[in-house]
Amino acid sequence: MALTTSVEPIPGAGRSATSTEPARPPRRLLFLVALAPALANADAGIVSLALPEIRGELSMTLTGVHWVTNIYVLLVGALQLLGGRLADLAGARRLFLRALAGFALASAACGAAPTGELLVGARALQALTAAVLVPAAMSLLLAATPGRAQRTRALALWAATGGLGSVAGVLLGGLVVSGFDWRWAFYLNVPLVAAALLMVRGTALPDPRPLPGTRLDLAGAVTLTGALLAFVYALVRFSEHGGDRTVLHALGAGLVLGVLFVLRQRLGRDPLLPRAVLTRLPLVAGAVGILAVSAATAPVVFLGSAHLQQAQQYSPALAGCALLPMVGGIILVGRGCSRVLARRGPGLPCAVGAALVAAGLLLLSGLTPASQYVTGVLPGIALTGAGLPLVWMACEVLALTPFTGQHAGLAAGVVQSAGQLGAALGLALAVAVVNSLATGTTSADGLGTAFAVSALLVVPALVVAVVGVRDARSSGTYASDAGALRTRATRATRALRT
Repeated sequence: MALTTSVEPIPGAGRSATSTEPARPPRRLLFLVALAPALANADAGIVSLALPEIRGELSMTLTGVHWVTNIYVLLVGALQLLGGRLADLAGARRLFLRALAGFALASAACGAAPTGELLVGARALQALTAAVLVPAAMSLLLAATPGRAQRTRALALWAATGGLGSVAGVLLGGLVVSGFDWRWAFYLNVPLVAAALLMVRGTALPDPRPLPGTRLDLAGAVTLTGALLAFVYALVRFSEHGGDRTVLHALGAGLVLGVLFVLRQRLGRDPLLPRAVLTRLPLVAGAVGILAVSAATAPVVFLGSAHLQQAQQYSPALAGCALLPMVGGIILVGRGCSRVLARRGPGLPCAVGAALVAAGLLLLSGLTPASQYVTGVLPGIALTGAGLPLVWMACEVLALTPFTGQHAGLAAGVVQSAGQLGAALGLALAVAVVNSLATGTTSADGLGTAFAVSALLVVPALVVAVVGVRDARSSGTYASDAGALRTRATRATRALRT
């Protein structure tokens, strides 16, 4: 199976400098669809800090309370690709609205759960809706931005809100746990979704046409979902119990189901992952880059917060506030990154971002139980926060720009699944390293080694940067977009002079 760099026709791409750029989509529309990854990512961070209170009130075991977060990571990571395919086949607009409402209802059910078992079940429903909501929202975003320059800006906004949601979730989690009941970690989603649904009434959502004459590959969906579930479960289990027999059985089941899925895709009439999608080099490279940077940075918030609470005796709220410099880096760098991407392409931002992330993680690798916040934690999280949006935005632009209406939901599902699987992989490896090197009553002794291992995971992102440079040079569309910007600026200057 040969990889290609061909792209689907994009209205406005490769246009002359004198042509008119397609009208920009309304900001309300961009905000509405970008809310999806923020909700999904923030929810995981908020709930993780509420686990001690949940365990105490619902009398759950340590293993049982961890499944409040594990079931969410497991299902969202495994089902987003299927959710993206459903968006292509059934209509992204309809699925987006239904999944958004379903997410709010599932969140309310989580908050009202009287027992641990019902809470885990409600969390499973919440994960199912999130797995459909995020790729459907991405499909709407791609449909609303036909021009390459405006699509680059929109994807940069998407990546920024998703990354911001991940980090802000920890901050909000600390505030919710310290100032309110743990149930508000779930109830908080209800008014946010209600406001979003009210915004829909005054927003013209695009309605991409479903793929005609294509049926859902049920056998492919079952085998792929089963394989991903097995792999993610093995990672979650490995992070908690090490490489026991259950982990080996899960990996074996995942391999068998993966082989069956590949055979089904080669022989089936309407494969779940068409060859035209899998052979796109930009999509494959972008997904690999997102998987790598997600695996590298996922432990930062979790282990950094754990170090501050255990070694420095920070409260959950104070630990969340201490991570604000990482949020600031994501916001500040994300605002300017879209312009660089639109003019220079994804190669340079990806390389610079990967270098910043690696430098931040290497600084954090010097952490010891005696490390203070200002000298030991702050520089590392600031550099990591500055580099993360550069890599993430560049990889999403590289991966998704070739797709318009056809297969847009599926491509979005591939990218989002890569992020979720990368986070699960990185966190599992980091926790395993920390646990293996822990001594005494604290697990802080292995933090440095865990961050050093995470820094090595950034290497694939540098390879993606090379692919991004080739893509920008071969397509020439970034140069044409920059030329169009310069032409409009020149005309405006001449008009002012006359």
